[in-house]
Amino acid sequence: MRRLLIRGATLLTMDSRLGDFEQGDLLVEGSRIAAVGAHIDPGPDGTEVVDASGMIVLPGFVNAHVHLWEIPLRGLGGDWISSRDYHGNVHRNLATRYEADDVHVANLIGSLNQINGGTTTVLDWCHVVRDAAMTDAAIDGIAATGLRAVFARGTHKPPPDASGTSTPYWEVPYPREELVRLRKGRLSNDEGRITLGMATLGPDIATYEVARDEMRLAREFGIVHSAHTWGRRGKRRNEDGLWRLAKEGLLGPDHNIAHGNGLDDDELKMVLDHGCSITATDLAEMMNSERIGMLGRVAKAGGMPSLGTDVCVYFNSAMLLELRHAFAHQREADNRELAARGAWPSEHHATRTRDAVEWATIGGAKALRLDHRIGSLTPGKEADLILVDTHTMNVFPAVPGGDPYHVVVLHAENSDVHSVMIGGEWVKRDGRLLFDPDALARHQAALLESRRALMARGDYRYQPAPAGERP
Repeated sequence: MRRLLIRGATLLTMDSRLGDFEQGDLLVEGSRIAAVGAHIDPGPDGTEVVDASGMIVLPGFVNAHVHLWEIPLRGLGGDWISSRDYHGNVHRNLATRYEADDVHVANLIGSLNQINGGTTTVLDWCHVVRDAAMTDAAIDGIAATGLRAVFARGTHKPPPDASGTSTPYWEVPYPREELVRLRKGRLSNDEGRITLGMATLGPDIATYEVARDEMRLAREFGIVHSAHTWGRRGKRRNEDGLWRLAKEGLLGPDHNIAHGNGLDDDELKMVLDHGCSITATDLAEMMNSERIGMLGRVAKAGGMPSLGTDVCVYFNSAMLLELRHAFAHQREADNRELAARGAWPSEHHATRTRDAVEWATIGGAKALRLDHRIGSLTPGKEADLILVDTHTMNVFPAVPGGDPYHVVVLHAENSDVHSVMIGGEWVKRDGRLLFDPDALARHQAALLESRRALMARGDYRYQPAPAGERP
């Protein structure tokens, strides 16, 4: 069995029992972490020793909500007006133009983009697929890169046809046959690198009957399911949908709420009491919501927040970017709360940089129900980890002597992610992706051609707004 010793690093274990190490060692055996400590004997000859002095080692990031398929649409939506234009331009137009080849190359490049920034696990919320061929192409794209993923198979959202006779998507049941095919086929193994999840419409969007049946289906097959939950009261298809689902015994730790900005305090307490997880995507929510992200509210209510990058249309879907903005956004909320009750600046902030790293690692692992496998540098868990270089221009000379959590959250960029390991195998090393460069060039060319074709099929053209006018 391959043995690898990472020596002399600052270790942020995210395991409260182990604590952190200003200078420590981490031993990998096969695909798993074998030991963590201040000093570990490398053991028998043949153990590879990696000098990690000047590195911060921490668990790989868990991106708990991302739409990998959207990467061909980068750079389009910065001036769109809230979610109105997003849904109009993306789901009612460009998303309907995708074919299997488009989603394959998008998921492949999107997965490499995640690895490059230190993400080792994603929940891929894939709601562009219409059939088995597109579904398989999406999974193939992830699998080609080595990224760990919960593939949350969703359903597309086409606009009503001109005749007005089609069934609207919010009344269409989840395709049970696809779930059966995947659960009994390539995603049958819950210990595999890619596991199965469901991206559901949920009670905010679907009829109650559809939302209820989706959750029953997920429960039947024992898989994590996630629903976009944006709406505040007066904006939901089912005002009391979550309460009704709870009454029927359908809310539990297997249900993930994406966003949740519109949840009232009593709803938030109820879903957390039932064990549901909540994933905030602060950057997207700052673009599309008038309400603050859920991080501080979830933490105050006793829950464990998680983070996702959500849509690639607006910004680079890097977890370092997301956790930095999430931290700053929540600190701003802390400041406002302290000021409102006259405690500024005499009281400490509720949010610390360690919290942000927790949201992006063990918080995401818990949301995906994978915390027994990933999310901390705990012996026995999968060796999913990243090395952040502290010698770079972005970081130097913050370590030694500085707070390594501060460094990760507020200084480090993707370029400072020196190495990435998934399941004991390097997928990025010395600042470079370990993906065949010739193949990468071919895939990048295919992605560019896909983007051009999608724009042409959707007759979409970017037109900058005249000065002083809203687009």
